[in-house]
Amino acid sequence: MFKNISYILWTLLLLFASTSLQTAKAQDGSFGDAQTLEHEVFTLGIQPIYFTESEDGMLMFRGAYGISRGITLHGKLGLLEDNTYAGGHLEIGLASEPASEVSLSLLTGAHVWNEPGLKISTILSKRLDQVSLFSGLSYEPLFLEPNTIEPLLVPIGVDFHLSNSSANIVLEADLGVNDDGDFLQAISGGVYFYL
Repeated sequence: MFKNISYILWTLLLLFASTSLQTAKAQDGSFGDAQTLEHEVFTLGIQPIYFTESEDGMLMFRGAYGISRGITLHGKLGLLEDNTYAGGHLEIGLASEPASEVSLSLLTGAHVWNEPGLKISTILSKRLDQVSLFSGLSYEPLFLEPNTIEPLLVPIGVDFHLSNSSANIVLEADLGVNDDGDFLQAISGGVYFYL
């Protein structure tokens, strides 16, 4: 099982390493379904991100902690050549399976990568056995000099819950809805582990 995860992770890392890292503006995607973590559950993950418009890449390291029922705190650190992306967001569960037909969460947070940015997102997901399909809408203004850009993105992804394992594999595409969003369009994949 971990051998397969290792192959997938190395493939994603090689994809990341083969990209140029000079001009990317950063966003981190959703990286998972709308389920919040249980109280006191902790996850760590790694997510290579490829920005399709600028053909740049970022390697994102993630951590999340269930601070109470229905509320998860996320922290992120992204590496882009000689720049660092740092941020966090709070995820609040609005509806959760199996009590509801679907899971729905609201994310709100901030990040810094040369200039500050915000994130306000909704994520909707549906679990089908060991797979969750997710999508949503993400507004991620970046306060750049001299102008603020206001990207709207639609994340579309699959979160694979590996049976007999404490790991999930996530594949995601973030599609731009407006011109500013096109600039941050990305594909990513990665793995996170429950600790």
